[in-house]
Amino acid sequence: MSVMKNKIAIFFVFFSSIFVLASCLKNDSDEVVYYDDTAITSFSVGTLNRYIHTKSSTGEDSVYKTTLDCSKYKFYIDQYKKEIYNIDSLPLGIDVSKVLVSATSKNSGLIVVNLKTKDLTADSLVSVTSSDSLDFTNPLEFRVFNTMGTAYRSYTVHVNVHHEVADSFLWRKVVDNDAVVASMQGMKVLSANGKLWLMGNDGTGSKVYKGSVDNGITWTEVSTSPFAADAYKNFTLLYGIPSFVSDGSLYQCFDDSRGCLPMAKVDLGCLLGAGKGSIYGLTGEGIMLESPSVYNDWQLSTLDTDAQLLPTRDVNFMVLSSNVNVNTYTLLLIGNRDASYEADTTAVVWGKVEELDGKSQDQPWFYYTPSKENKSQLPRLNNLQVVGYDSGLIALGGESFDGKQSAFAHFYRSEDRGVTWSMNATYSFPAGFSSSDTSFAMTSDDDNYLWVFCGGTGQVWRGRTNRLGWNQEQVGYEQ
Repeated sequence: MSVMKNKIAIFFVFFSSIFVLASCLKNDSDEVVYYDDTAITSFSVGTLNRYIHTKSSTGEDSVYKTTLDCSKYKFYIDQYKKEIYNIDSLPLGIDVSKVLVSATSKNSGLIVVNLKTKDLTADSLVSVTSSDSLDFTNPLEFRVFNTMGTAYRSYTVHVNVHHEVADSFLWRKVVDNDAVVASMQGMKVLSANGKLWLMGNDGTGSKVYKGSVDNGITWTEVSTSPFAADAYKNFTLLYGIPSFVSDGSLYQCFDDSRGCLPMAKVDLGCLLGAGKGSIYGLTGEGIMLESPSVYNDWQLSTLDTDAQLLPTRDVNFMVLSSNVNVNTYTLLLIGNRDASYEADTTAVVWGKVEELDGKSQDQPWFYYTPSKENKSQLPRLNNLQVVGYDSGLIALGGESFDGKQSAFAHFYRSEDRGVTWSMNATYSFPAGFSSSDTSFAMTSDDDNYLWVFCGGTGQVWRGRTNRLGWNQEQVGYEQ
């Protein structure tokens, strides 16, 4: 910071001069008015230096300097706690050791900053100007004096800067060899009510477990006896409750002593999930069904094309809110047809618009017809897993049906609700990842974590895009 001579003594000289000047004035219209109250009413920072780390053309780490106009970052003034801070932190690499500040006060109070003496034994008050930089490596104390010079209000000022790259995604191995996960020959995992729910076939039939995350995962078996061997394949959520169909009955699993209970007899080959107004499933013949929120009054849904194009394996069901219309949702059904459809090179995607305003007609399910012009379609991958994540869709799979792509080779991401898909290196697995290519599961949770469970090895991985973990705190009182 440049040396500033405006010590607090100048403040009193300044006000003394005003009193002398006022006493010399003869015209009552020139009377100076003094106030006994004041407060800082606005605060902002200017253009700051930013240091960005990158790699040179030879792969060596390098740093280059640039500048960024930070005046648009909003600072909140909490008059009750006497704090000033920016909730939206400045980007990674911003240098806060030399910050130009602009601040205003109520009733033209004088704003100073307490820089302390070098030995921190006494205050050193300096006027705040827009031309002298301040070091906000640590919080600073600002004071604003009233125009009468009789009192001041003190604030602690923080200039927050991110310490992570916003869109960087980091994986962490939660468990290295989980016995339950390792034993599964096939499984699906859900996140509900703050817990993980796993249903899989360990060779004796399908079993249901709930897991608590605490320095690993502690599993508790929910089912008292195994269900049908392939029942795990239609493990899904119905209005937040883990549910599935086994041997002609629909079961729901509860986070208490009830365990998994049969709710109704159903003629479904696969339970898909629940939209906001209906429950959806597939028959054994591959015909789409829906029910108006009950379990035993299923009705045939309308399709816009041949039902043979519906998926029969690796089925994923998602509900996405409309970006423009209230009470409007897009339902997505993504999966594969069985191996006998050798001409299939991509996954099959179906969609439906569900409108709940009470006046709209029911819309049919529509098939996303593969197009030669669309070069970005989701490949036909074994054990295809699709979840909603970061305002888009993430897909992962085992080896492709045609054998041209190995298991876990790529993550795929869709930003347009399943129409186009692109390989995304952001989520690539770190060194040490290992899983059976036929038994694995992926899910996402309410804390914006992406989870992958690895059959065979028992590894459990969890990752999150950095910015999705940043706190959105309650703002203070802004004056």
